Amino acid sequence: MSSNIIGSLIWIIFIFLSLFTHMIIKYLSGEVDFIIILFSRFAYSLPILFILAYVARKTLLFKVKNWKNIALRSFFGFVTMIMVFSSLQLIPIGLTTALAQSSAIYVTLLSPFFLGEKIGLIRWSAVIFGLVGVFLMINPINIINKTSQLSALGVYLACGSALTHAALAIVLRRIGKTEDPATTALIHNLLTSLVIAVTIIFFGTKFYGKTGDYGIEIFSTFNNILYTLIALGMMGSFVQYLMAQSYKYAEATILVTLRYLAIPLATLFGFIIWNEVPTYNQIIGGLVVISSCLLITYREIKKK
Repeated sequence: MSSNIIGSLIWIIFIFLSLFTHMIIKYLSGEVDFIIILFSRFAYSLPILFILAYVARKTLLFKVKNWKNIALRSFFGFVTMIMVFSSLQLIPIGLTTALAQSSAIYVTLLSPFFLGEKIGLIRWSAVIFGLVGVFLMINPINIINKTSQLSALGVYLACGSALTHAALAIVLRRIGKTEDPATTALIHNLLTSLVIAVTIIFFGTKFYGKTGDYGIEIFSTFNNILYTLIALGMMGSFVQYLMAQSYKYAEATILVTLRYLAIPLATLFGFIIWNEVPTYNQIIGGLVVISSCLLITYREIKKK
């Protein structure tokens, strides 16, 4: 079996696990306070990430070369997850996934300013084409006129997550050359868990996001919801590990193409489980976004 096939199989497992984590978050909406879901996603991933980092680096598992970039990686990663998880509670999972996947468009927009990259006519055309696709998906005119069936806040959060994910991608490009991915993942989840824990101590669990039947008492209530929260964190750790591993085997061109499988899969699961039916505008806009992102990726790889 070739390395590209192995990497692609790992990547497909990564896509499904990512979708399962999003489905769990949507399922738990109304059952558990949002902050508890967020904390569980990071905290319960720590044991597995610690083991993976220790196996990879032994006593050097916390050694980094640039703490500023690590801090930026943690900040943008944290904010992105807050936005994605929040939007999942408000709008269809397929739409959240499609808008989040449009981050490649914003990476192209930001790269001349932060990475000094020159963008050619074709990639600029792809960016404009992709923004049109985003416009079609969210239909901002209906949101402004308050005739849209979508939650305006949910749409804003999903679009915001694409922007912060683009910033995260730029930071990851910088630290990927100097830092070990196992270490950065461990530190990111550890710092984020500490920040959320301190926030819960001072503000409680009901100050942001949807409230549920359970708050902090869920951690001492041994039922299926607690076990689901633990599974959410464990899946999150494997999501980060599998993503890093897939790039060791397969070419980036193959993996980037496969990543957009998440959009139709998320739409399908949303229809089957929550009866979420996408509009024609959302379908067409999603196809436009996928096409523009693939063109951007193709031109970037061809340039390199």
